[in-house]
Amino acid sequence: MTEVNEDVNGAIENNEQEMIDEGAPVDPSTDPVIHGDSDPAGTNEQDDNAEATEGAEAPEAEGAEAAEGVEAQDAEATSDFDAEYRKRLREYTRELKKQPGEWYIIQSYSGYENKVKTNLEMRSQTLEVEDSIYEVVVPVEQALEKNKDGKNKLVKRKLLPGYVLVRMDMNDAAWSVVRETPGVTSFVGNEGNATPVKHRDVAKFLLPKSAAAGAKPQVDAEGDTVVPSAEEAPNKVTHDYKVGEAVTILSGALASVSATINAIDPETGKIEALVSIFGRETPVELTADQIERIM
Repeated sequence: MTEVNEDVNGAIENNEQEMIDEGAPVDPSTDPVIHGDSDPAGTNEQDDNAEATEGAEAPEAEGAEAAEGVEAQDAEATSDFDAEYRKRLREYTRELKKQPGEWYIIQSYSGYENKVKTNLEMRSQTLEVEDSIYEVVVPVEQALEKNKDGKNKLVKRKLLPGYVLVRMDMNDAAWSVVRETPGVTSFVGNEGNATPVKHRDVAKFLLPKSAAAGAKPQVDAEGDTVVPSAEEAPNKVTHDYKVGEAVTILSGALASVSATINAIDPETGKIEALVSIFGRETPVELTADQIERIM
């Protein structure tokens, strides 16, 4: 029995010696930890990649924040401008309400607005109704434009082509004088009846958003009621608008009104569009930045 045990122990010792000589299989659980290497699996490399990605995304985020900041400033400036314009409009509307008479709109042949104004003023004196007809206005906008030679030129643009504003007391005599003035086709109103225009609407015609801040309509040496414009002299604009396109007007007395492009000046890029004013198509002159397509 003793001999058997000795043989078994000898075999075990021989096997252990062979394992030591040949190298026993490596067990990860028994692997020694090497101090100073706390990231044997490459975790640090992954963190470095993540930091690099975050670094690349940071400028994009900053750019987006900057763009949002600019948009916010633009929106704030627009809001301030609108608030200031509404304030001026309210003040001007109150001034109009203090004046005697009501405002009416008369329709005339396009291009004859000034002649109608002159004729009506003369007839009101000749026929002794000046106590009923207080004011005749053809609202125009004054602005600088570049001519074909590239030089600035002061021009006047009618804000309501084909129409004339009249402040008057409506009675038979005054109505007859206005209606029978050469160049006048009718009063604007419901079913052909002369209908007074709201003072706020008149204020919008005489003080459009494009008017210079603090400016009020002034009668010049030629008798025109002029609204000084805050617009800069426009350069020739290249655009891709075409005749027949439907657009929306963005600024001026006709802001938000739909129009159809009728003609385009190839030299200046100016656009003539037809607008329905009081039920009649009326041509108005616009620039490319004053309109946008109806999609």
